[in-house]
Amino acid sequence: MNHRTFAIYACLLIAPTAVQAQVQPGQWEASTAINSIDMPGAPPQVAQMMKSQMASNGKTRMTYCITPEQAAQGPQEMLKQNPSCRFTKYSMKGGVISTEMSCSQNGGTMTARANGSYTPTSFNMTSNAVMSGRMSMRLSSTSVGRRIGPCTGK
Repeated sequence: MNHRTFAIYACLLIAPTAVQAQVQPGQWEASTAINSIDMPGAPPQVAQMMKSQMASNGKTRMTYCITPEQAAQGPQEMLKQNPSCRFTKYSMKGGVISTEMSCSQNGGTMTARANGSYTPTSFNMTSNAVMSGRMSMRLSSTSVGRRIGPCTGK
């Protein structure tokens, strides 16, 4: 798993996955901002390249539809799309969410922890991800999202 893929994957997987239970179906808008990225032991030019890429693309905005069926199934169902990932901790109760997910791929391991709050129509989370393997990386991000209406079919 290359580092850019890891960064995007960590941010985008956690936010939409974590909010699919106990929420209203419909069209959702989410944005994720990279707060920090650290690559200890990486050659300086590699670390600088990643930081530059993240600075220029450090905020990701996306929209997606949560169907009534997806909302009823819960977030763990999304992980079936990537069999290398599994929740090691998952709690979503009373407006508070706390998760931990581990993924193993291409000789590396990623562990991502996320904590935050949610309502049936919004969420706000912070996450920290650690990648180990040939090169290590730590990433911190913030994700916010809200339901913007019925699914548009786009």
